[in-house]
Amino acid sequence: MGKDKASTAEEKETASKNKKSLQIEEEAPWLWKWEEGDCLSTDGDDDDEDEDGVKAVIPEDPSAVILGNCGVIAVLFETPSGFAIFGYYGTRLLDPDAWQHIWADFVNTPDQTVWLKEFQAFEDKLSAINKDAISPALVLGNKMPVQVQELMWGLEIQILYFVPEENPELANEDRFRMSKGMAFLLNRHNFNVKPGVMVIKRIIETAALVYECDRSVDKHAISLRHAATHLERISHIDAQDWDLLKLATALKLICYPEEKIRAPRRLFTKPQVMRLKKDAPKYEDVILKAPCLEIYNEMYTARKIRCEAARALLCLVERAKRAYEAELPDHEIDPDSRKIRHCIDPVMIDELREWHTRLSTKPKKRQVPPTLAPVDALQRYTLISSHPLNKPNEPGILSLDIHPSQDIIATGGIDTDAILFDRSSGEILCRLTGHSKKITSLKFVNQNGLFITGSADKTVRIWQGSEDGDYSCIHTLKDHTAEVEAVTVHASQKYFVTTSRDNSWCFYDISTGSCVAQVGEASGQEGYTSAASHPEGLILGTGTTDGVVKIWNVKTQSKVANFDGHVGPVAAMSFSENGYFLATAALDGVKLWDLRSSSKYFMTFPPCNSDATTNAVEFDFSGRYLAIGSSDIRIYQVANPKVIWNVIKTLPDLSGTGKITSIKFGVDAKYIAVGSMDQNLRIFGLQSY
Repeated sequence: MGKDKASTAEEKETASKNKKSLQIEEEAPWLWKWEEGDCLSTDGDDDDEDEDGVKAVIPEDPSAVILGNCGVIAVLFETPSGFAIFGYYGTRLLDPDAWQHIWADFVNTPDQTVWLKEFQAFEDKLSAINKDAISPALVLGNKMPVQVQELMWGLEIQILYFVPEENPELANEDRFRMSKGMAFLLNRHNFNVKPGVMVIKRIIETAALVYECDRSVDKHAISLRHAATHLERISHIDAQDWDLLKLATALKLICYPEEKIRAPRRLFTKPQVMRLKKDAPKYEDVILKAPCLEIYNEMYTARKIRCEAARALLCLVERAKRAYEAELPDHEIDPDSRKIRHCIDPVMIDELREWHTRLSTKPKKRQVPPTLAPVDALQRYTLISSHPLNKPNEPGILSLDIHPSQDIIATGGIDTDAILFDRSSGEILCRLTGHSKKITSLKFVNQNGLFITGSADKTVRIWQGSEDGDYSCIHTLKDHTAEVEAVTVHASQKYFVTTSRDNSWCFYDISTGSCVAQVGEASGQEGYTSAASHPEGLILGTGTTDGVVKIWNVKTQSKVANFDGHVGPVAAMSFSENGYFLATAALDGVKLWDLRSSSKYFMTFPPCNSDATTNAVEFDFSGRYLAIGSSDIRIYQVANPKVIWNVIKTLPDLSGTGKITSIKFGVDAKYIAVGSMDQNLRIFGLQSY
């Protein structure tokens, strides 16, 4: 059948040697200068020498000797309309971990390892098989080794590529079962999938991109682990347990000590940075600078691409898992899989760390913006305007937000609608409908025209703005089983968190609308009532119905502190802009916590009268002012924990309800927006603004 087997084997033997040579170059890049006694060659007189007289010999692969024919085997594969015979490097199957990698060989350039030898179509495929000539050893059935299953899977997904003569109507599948090797990769990154889930080609291709990014990093493991021995010998730094990218970054720091390194404070301690820079001259006769820089750039780029690919993959995989579970009988579905999600992907954690490093390295003692309204301006605050936004038969604004770069105010409340209001023109831009119960929380996202609402109907909606000013719902999220009480957006504007009365909080990817992690606690509490993201991105604050403030590490989804002291549900919370202070509001007023010291509050602002409840608290963007909403609005000047914070302005509740529900400072504290239990949005500020 087909070409002469001997000539084909000879061609493939040559290709195999070239391929192995390339592989060795990839896995052992020349980071280190040649030292006497170092050798990569084996004994032999026929070995080629490079221009420096150094021998580099590739010994014959023992696996190829076992298989014969230079390791090339023939693979019989049944196609939808016939049979095909392929040539394949069988040595790949003898690797104990082959099943983890074979699937990736077939995604982008499968012709490097497998090629078509012959294809024949048959109207009756059964008549084409001579059963008497089939060896019992070939009838593998369900006992087919897993690496062979992976090979067959790869041929299946690429059948039209390999066999153009195949009938496309029969072979053009929309979905394929996930291979075991691909499932292994995804679960290594905490995707929590099972082999057999039906996936589309886009998932396969995106997973292969993650695989290639991992490979771009892992292929340098030998050289970088060798680097760790030099770091210990020269700089006395134990780096054996360091991450590969951290090792590559250390080498760049040594080779180019004057250049700026991305996130050095996150990767190294200050003494380590000083030691590496000080010892840099000692490495001049040991390290080759150019390969170190090349490896660092390759690994950093690979990690960055992997991060974006993993984010896209999360949404695709979640959809595939839901579709897979929908096709199973109810008794076969893990009941826990319907609610609590797996942990945040390590790739996302790297991104969160980068944002934390970027924001935390900014000076804490920031300069006061020159455009910020001074204290005497806030003391002259008066009512500028009042706007009836809610339906008169269903009054009550429960939440509001102000767009960070536009003069647009959003409100949501009991009438179930979210309203976007243009403050400068005094007009309603649009009314967003879709929730079936009151809107409890809403937030603008400062990119891509996105807007998020949370509701007592247990859902969260992500809205997309258009050029004409209209908004449409692009995602309805149904991960909570009780009222959603709070929405807070991460500093990167790529993620957000929701809290609910179901005693859980969810971490979402904004771009895909996928729930990356859901964190629940087994307790008798009635759930969470408020939430706020720390300005530096790695801390989350949540308030509970029993008056406890919980502080979480977002990376690990672990609770790191409990702040006790409130009476009643914690209705609202706000972090100061520099991240030092946390203000929380409950029935007993507002408490101030210094995150740099103990978990004991350092100041309390009680309600203005015994019948009032405190429902709103908010720092302005500069962190210079704090507003509290109860039966009136009081604005304080922020100071340090050792002195009393002075009230600089008290504004009355003009709604007549005695209940301020939400407050928000405008740009540069030039005005403050106030919501209460009537239908009006009120703006206080300077008449000239």
